[in-house]
Amino acid sequence: MPIAPNYTALERAVFECACAGCESVWITVNDDWAPLIRDRIGEYVFDPVFYYRHYDVNPRDSRKVIPVFFVPHLTKYRHKRESLGWGVVNSAIYAHKVTKTISEFLSPNMFYAAFPFGIYNPRELIKERLNISSSRRFFTSYRGKTIKDNMRLGFSFTYEDTKLINELINREGTGVYKHIGEFVKGDRSAWSERLPAEEQYSAKSFNLQKVFEPVSIEGAQISELEWFYDINTWEGYKEFVGSENFLKRPAVMTSAELPPIGVDND
Repeated sequence: MPIAPNYTALERAVFECACAGCESVWITVNDDWAPLIRDRIGEYVFDPVFYYRHYDVNPRDSRKVIPVFFVPHLTKYRHKRESLGWGVVNSAIYAHKVTKTISEFLSPNMFYAAFPFGIYNPRELIKERLNISSSRRFFTSYRGKTIKDNMRLGFSFTYEDTKLINELINREGTGVYKHIGEFVKGDRSAWSERLPAEEQYSAKSFNLQKVFEPVSIEGAQISELEWFYDINTWEGYKEFVGSENFLKRPAVMTSAELPPIGVDND
Protein backbone atom coordinates (compact mmCIF):
# COMPACT_ATOMS: atom_id res chain seq x y z
CA MET A 1 0.00 0.00 0.00
CA PRO A 2 1.51 3.39 -1.00
CA ILE A 3 1.83 6.02 1.72
CA ALA A 4 3.92 8.48 -0.32
CA PRO A 5 5.44 8.64 -3.83
CA ASN A 6 7.50 5.48 -4.36
CA TYR A 7 7.11 4.58 -0.67
CA THR A 8 5.04 1.71 0.69
CA ALA A 9 3.67 0.92 4.14
CA LEU A 10 5.97 -2.12 4.48
CA GLU A 11 9.03 -0.03 3.61
CA ARG A 12 8.07 2.42 6.34
CA ALA A 13 7.97 -0.46 8.85
CA VAL A 14 11.43 -1.62 7.75
CA PHE A 15 12.73 1.93 8.05
CA GLU A 16 11.23 2.12 11.55
CA CYS A 17 13.30 -0.91 12.56
CA ALA A 18 16.39 0.79 11.14
CA CYS A 19 15.64 3.98 13.09
CA ALA A 20 15.14 1.93 16.26
CA GLY A 21 18.69 0.56 15.90
CA CYS A 22 17.87 -3.02 14.93
CA GLU A 23 20.88 -5.03 13.77
CA SER A 24 18.77 -7.10 11.38
CA VAL A 25 15.19 -7.09 10.10
CA TRP A 26 13.08 -10.25 9.89
CA ILE A 27 9.82 -10.26 7.92
CA THR A 28 7.32 -13.12 8.08
CA VAL A 29 5.78 -13.45 4.64
CA ASN A 30 3.89 -16.18 2.79
CA ASP A 31 5.85 -18.02 0.11
CA ASP A 32 3.74 -16.67 -2.76
CA TRP A 33 4.40 -13.05 -1.75
CA ALA A 34 8.07 -13.42 -0.80
CA PRO A 35 9.61 -12.85 -4.30
CA LEU A 36 7.63 -9.64 -4.86
CA ILE A 37 8.40 -8.22 -1.41
CA ARG A 38 12.05 -9.22 -1.63
CA ASP A 39 12.34 -7.43 -4.98
CA ARG A 40 10.76 -4.30 -3.52
CA ILE A 41 12.54 -4.16 -0.15
CA GLY A 42 15.90 -5.61 -1.18
CA GLU A 43 18.25 -7.57 1.03
CA TYR A 44 19.43 -4.71 3.21
CA VAL A 45 18.85 -1.13 4.32
CA PHE A 46 21.31 1.38 5.68
CA ASP A 47 21.32 2.60 9.26
CA PRO A 48 20.06 6.23 9.04
CA VAL A 49 22.39 7.35 11.84
CA PHE A 50 25.48 6.22 9.93
CA TYR A 51 24.22 6.97 6.43
CA TYR A 52 26.02 10.28 6.01
CA ARG A 53 28.52 11.45 8.62
CA HIS A 54 29.62 14.93 7.56
CA TYR A 55 32.99 14.93 9.33
CA ASP A 56 34.23 11.56 8.07
CA VAL A 57 36.89 11.60 5.37
CA ASN A 58 34.88 9.13 3.30
CA PRO A 59 31.26 9.25 4.57
CA ARG A 60 30.17 6.37 2.31
CA ASP A 61 32.67 4.05 4.01
CA SER A 62 31.01 4.65 7.38
CA ARG A 63 27.61 3.38 6.29
CA LYS A 64 26.22 0.53 8.37
CA VAL A 65 24.32 -2.22 6.58
CA ILE A 66 21.25 -3.78 8.19
CA PRO A 67 20.40 -7.11 6.50
CA VAL A 68 16.76 -8.00 5.80
CA PHE A 69 15.57 -11.61 6.00
CA PHE A 70 12.29 -13.05 4.70
CA VAL A 71 10.97 -16.08 6.55
CA PRO A 72 7.83 -18.26 6.21
CA HIS A 73 5.59 -19.35 9.03
CA LEU A 74 7.03 -22.26 10.99
CA THR A 75 5.66 -25.44 9.42
CA LYS A 76 4.13 -26.82 12.63
CA TYR A 77 2.09 -23.64 13.12
CA ARG A 78 1.13 -23.00 9.50
CA HIS A 79 -2.64 -22.53 9.00
CA LYS A 80 -3.03 -22.75 12.80
CA ARG A 81 -1.76 -19.47 14.23
CA GLU A 82 -1.37 -17.14 11.29
CA SER A 83 -2.55 -13.95 12.96
CA LEU A 84 -0.83 -10.57 12.69
CA GLY A 85 0.55 -10.89 16.21
CA TRP A 86 1.87 -14.40 15.68
CA GLY A 87 3.67 -13.22 12.56
CA VAL A 88 5.75 -10.94 14.83
CA VAL A 89 6.47 -13.83 17.20
CA ASN A 90 7.33 -16.10 14.27
CA SER A 91 9.97 -13.62 13.05
CA ALA A 92 11.49 -13.46 16.54
CA ILE A 93 11.66 -17.26 16.80
CA TYR A 94 13.41 -17.50 13.43
CA ALA A 95 15.89 -14.76 14.34
CA HIS A 96 16.72 -16.49 17.62
CA LYS A 97 17.02 -20.00 16.18
CA VAL A 98 19.06 -19.06 13.10
CA THR A 99 21.57 -16.86 14.92
CA LYS A 100 21.90 -19.36 17.76
CA THR A 101 23.12 -22.01 15.31
CA ILE A 102 25.99 -19.67 14.42
CA SER A 103 26.93 -18.64 17.94
CA GLU A 104 25.35 -18.23 21.36
CA PHE A 105 26.83 -14.72 21.41
CA LEU A 106 24.89 -13.71 18.29
CA SER A 107 21.52 -14.89 19.56
CA PRO A 108 19.30 -11.89 20.45
CA ASN A 109 17.13 -11.71 23.53
CA MET A 110 15.39 -8.39 22.80
CA PHE A 111 13.30 -7.74 19.70
CA TYR A 112 11.58 -4.68 18.25
CA ALA A 113 8.30 -5.03 16.34
CA ALA A 114 6.94 -2.61 13.73
CA PHE A 115 3.64 -2.78 11.83
CA PRO A 116 3.11 -1.67 8.20
CA PHE A 117 -0.43 -0.38 8.82
CA GLY A 118 0.52 1.68 11.86
CA ILE A 119 1.69 4.99 10.40
CA TYR A 120 3.81 7.54 12.26
CA ASN A 121 7.18 9.22 11.80
CA PRO A 122 9.87 6.52 12.32
CA ARG A 123 12.59 9.15 12.82
CA GLU A 124 11.14 9.90 16.25
CA LEU A 125 12.72 6.62 17.40
CA ILE A 126 16.30 7.68 16.63
CA LYS A 127 16.47 9.69 19.86
CA GLU A 128 15.11 6.66 21.75
CA ARG A 129 17.80 4.20 20.66
CA LEU A 130 19.44 3.87 24.06
CA ASN A 131 16.08 3.14 25.65
CA ILE A 132 15.13 0.61 22.96
CA SER A 133 18.42 -1.27 23.27
CA SER A 134 18.26 -1.44 27.07
CA SER A 135 17.13 -4.49 29.04
CA ARG A 136 13.81 -2.79 29.79
CA ARG A 137 10.87 -3.18 27.41
CA PHE A 138 10.03 -0.18 25.24
CA PHE A 139 6.60 0.87 23.97
CA THR A 140 5.57 3.62 21.58
CA SER A 141 2.32 5.28 22.62
CA TYR A 142 -0.29 7.57 21.12
CA ARG A 143 -2.78 9.37 23.37
CA GLY A 144 -1.89 6.99 26.16
CA LYS A 145 -2.54 3.81 24.16
CA THR A 146 -0.04 1.13 23.14
CA ILE A 147 0.07 -2.34 21.60
CA LYS A 148 -1.59 -3.49 24.84
CA ASP A 149 -4.69 -1.60 23.67
CA ASN A 150 -4.68 -3.37 20.29
CA MET A 151 -2.95 -0.44 18.57
CA ARG A 152 -0.44 -1.03 15.76
CA LEU A 153 2.36 0.70 17.63
CA GLY A 154 6.00 -0.40 17.82
CA PHE A 155 7.35 -2.03 20.96
CA SER A 156 10.10 -4.31 22.20
CA PHE A 157 9.81 -7.72 23.83
CA THR A 158 12.12 -10.49 25.02
CA TYR A 159 12.61 -14.05 23.89
CA GLU A 160 11.13 -15.16 27.20
CA ASP A 161 7.96 -13.29 26.18
CA THR A 162 7.66 -15.49 23.09
CA LYS A 163 7.57 -18.55 25.35
CA LEU A 164 4.80 -17.01 27.45
CA ILE A 165 2.85 -16.16 24.29
CA ASN A 166 3.23 -19.72 23.06
CA GLU A 167 1.92 -21.02 26.40
CA LEU A 168 -1.08 -18.67 26.22
CA ILE A 169 -2.00 -19.84 22.72
CA ASN A 170 -1.63 -23.50 23.70
CA ARG A 171 -3.82 -22.89 26.73
CA GLU A 172 -6.54 -20.68 25.25
CA GLY A 173 -6.45 -21.48 21.54
CA THR A 174 -8.39 -24.41 20.11
CA GLY A 175 -7.20 -27.26 17.92
CA VAL A 176 -9.21 -29.65 15.75
CA TYR A 177 -10.78 -31.53 18.65
CA LYS A 178 -12.30 -30.68 22.00
CA HIS A 179 -11.58 -32.88 24.98
CA ILE A 180 -14.71 -34.28 26.62
CA GLY A 181 -13.27 -36.55 29.26
CA GLU A 182 -10.29 -38.44 30.59
CA PHE A 183 -9.12 -41.40 28.57
CA VAL A 184 -10.56 -44.69 29.81
CA LYS A 185 -9.78 -47.85 27.91
CA GLY A 186 -12.90 -49.11 26.18
CA ASP A 187 -14.92 -45.96 26.85
CA ARG A 188 -15.63 -44.27 23.48
CA SER A 189 -17.04 -41.14 25.18
CA ALA A 190 -13.63 -40.43 26.67
CA TRP A 191 -12.15 -39.67 23.26
CA SER A 192 -12.02 -36.15 21.83
CA GLU A 193 -14.85 -34.76 19.74
CA ARG A 194 -14.16 -32.80 16.55
CA LEU A 195 -14.93 -29.08 16.71
CA PRO A 196 -17.00 -27.29 14.01
CA ALA A 197 -14.75 -25.93 11.25
CA GLU A 198 -15.32 -22.31 12.29
CA GLU A 199 -14.15 -23.04 15.84
CA GLN A 200 -10.93 -24.85 14.93
CA TYR A 201 -7.58 -23.11 15.52
CA SER A 202 -9.10 -20.05 17.15
CA ALA A 203 -5.61 -18.52 17.61
CA LYS A 204 -5.74 -17.43 13.95
CA SER A 205 -8.26 -14.75 14.97
CA PHE A 206 -6.46 -13.53 18.11
CA ASN A 207 -5.92 -9.77 17.91
CA LEU A 208 -2.73 -7.96 18.91
CA GLN A 209 -3.97 -7.26 22.42
CA LYS A 210 -4.65 -10.96 23.00
CA VAL A 211 -1.42 -12.28 21.50
CA PHE A 212 0.77 -9.87 23.46
CA GLU A 213 -1.21 -10.14 26.69
CA PRO A 214 1.75 -11.83 28.48
CA VAL A 215 4.13 -8.96 27.58
CA SER A 216 4.32 -6.80 30.69
CA ILE A 217 4.25 -3.02 30.35
CA GLU A 218 5.03 -2.50 34.03
CA GLY A 219 8.32 -0.64 34.44
CA ALA A 220 8.69 -0.25 30.67
CA GLN A 221 9.92 2.88 28.93
CA ILE A 222 7.18 4.61 26.95
CA SER A 223 7.59 7.17 24.16
CA GLU A 224 4.58 9.29 23.17
CA LEU A 225 4.29 9.87 19.40
CA GLU A 226 3.40 13.20 17.83
CA TRP A 227 0.88 11.66 15.44
CA PHE A 228 -0.44 8.24 14.43
CA TYR A 229 -2.84 6.72 11.88
CA ASP A 230 -4.13 3.18 11.53
CA ILE A 231 -4.49 2.61 7.78
CA ASN A 232 -5.84 -0.92 8.15
CA THR A 233 -9.24 0.51 7.16
CA TRP A 234 -10.23 2.68 4.22
CA GLU A 235 -11.42 5.40 6.59
CA GLY A 236 -8.07 5.40 8.41
CA TYR A 237 -6.18 5.49 5.11
CA LYS A 238 -8.23 8.47 3.88
CA GLU A 239 -7.62 10.26 7.18
CA PHE A 240 -3.85 9.85 6.82
CA VAL A 241 -3.70 10.84 3.15
CA GLY A 242 -5.87 13.90 3.78
CA SER A 243 -3.93 15.05 6.84
CA GLU A 244 -1.13 17.60 7.07
CA ASN A 245 1.28 14.88 8.16
CA PHE A 246 3.30 13.24 5.42
CA LEU A 247 6.30 10.97 4.91
CA LYS A 248 8.98 10.78 2.22
CA ARG A 249 10.88 7.75 0.99
CA PRO A 250 14.22 7.73 2.87
CA ALA A 251 17.49 7.37 0.99
CA VAL A 252 18.52 4.42 3.18
CA MET A 253 16.03 2.14 1.40
CA THR A 254 18.06 0.33 -1.25
CA SER A 255 16.00 -2.41 -2.98
CA ALA A 256 19.45 -3.91 -3.58
CA GLU A 257 20.92 -7.38 -3.09
CA LEU A 258 23.93 -8.25 -0.97
CA PRO A 259 26.92 -9.64 -2.88
CA PRO A 260 27.32 -13.43 -2.58
CA ILE A 261 29.73 -14.65 0.09
CA GLY A 262 33.22 -15.10 -1.32
CA VAL A 263 32.53 -13.11 -4.48
CA ASP A 264 34.24 -9.81 -5.22
CA ASN A 265 31.58 -7.22 -6.00
CA ASP A 266 33.95 -4.72 -7.65
